Amino acid sequence: MRKLLNLIMLLLIVMSFLNCKDSSSTKDKRDEHKNDRQNNIEASSEKIDNTIFHYVTAINGLSVRKQPDINAEKISTLDYGTPVKIIEETHQTFQVKEGTKTIDGKWVLIDSKETTSIKGYVFDGFLTRENPMPYRLSNTDLNSTRSYNKDSDIDKYLILELISKKTYEELKQRQNNFITVREDTLEIKKNNGKIDLPTDQGVITLLDIREKDMGDASYHYLGAIDSLNVYVIRGDYIGYSEHLLINKATARKDTLAEKPIISPNWKKMITASIDGQTLAPTDLQLFDIEKNKYVLRLMINFQGWFHSQEEDSVFWINKDEFCMKIMSLQHAENEGFKEHCYQYIKIKVLY
Repeated sequence: MRKLLNLIMLLLIVMSFLNCKDSSSTKDKRDEHKNDRQNNIEASSEKIDNTIFHYVTAINGLSVRKQPDINAEKISTLDYGTPVKIIEETHQTFQVKEGTKTIDGKWVLIDSKETTSIKGYVFDGFLTRENPMPYRLSNTDLNSTRSYNKDSDIDKYLILELISKKTYEELKQRQNNFITVREDTLEIKKNNGKIDLPTDQGVITLLDIREKDMGDASYHYLGAIDSLNVYVIRGDYIGYSEHLLINKATARKDTLAEKPIISPNWKKMITASIDGQTLAPTDLQLFDIEKNKYVLRLMINFQGWFHSQEEDSVFWINKDEFCMKIMSLQHAENEGFKEHCYQYIKIKVLY
């Protein structure tokens, strides 16, 4: 009986050993397959030091794609000068023709967090280690101010953030307040340097001045804002200009630094101006509209940047947010004015 028990125990030990060996063999095969897959991935891509910034040199922007393929889905577009970090380099080469020049490169996986977080593949022929926009504004730079009529914490009143050119253009196409001034030149005309504006209180006359002792003055009828029941006039003087809002009912004159840009709900109004004729930062004024009166709520002089003077570059996108096209003062002073070096911001009014 004892011999039988010993035999059974011996058989159990042998079977246990064989099972362990099979299990170990299966695990080895799984590890082998895993290593094969990893080797295949590493053969087509290579991880690199992702602490180094590279910068976009494509003047019209650099496409970011879901896969390293020119036909892959486009995720986003990176503006000229955008800093990115390269996460992986693939061995998939690519060639781009730009005029008579041929640019060679490969697909790389990048990460960008300047505006929104973007991760995808780009052609590295349009990336460089040398920053082409050394004076490019960051989100922190946007809040730099010299003076304004509130306390020193601008974050209580406004939130400023960089957005991409693509986002700016999409918002501009969608915004429903593109024209607030009805530009009708048939209603009011200038005759012999004189503009007559009929109001319920009588005719208001604006007369151009061309006398040395009194200084030059020239007035231009821009149109009307029907919802405010006002005429809009630009006055040009020696070295500066201003805008007049003349109420058609009361004949009241309100003077603004620039043409007003009014929110879609007609409750807020902004003006953006640049003092003098030399390069200077943007002055921003925000008004509340209360029963056709304009109450100044915030006046800010930004230190590090100025806005584009082209028509309709500043616009509201909803009742509390507006967009601006801007450039770093340092960039303009040192590098000059280049269209592809403009940046774009969205400003949210908190009060």
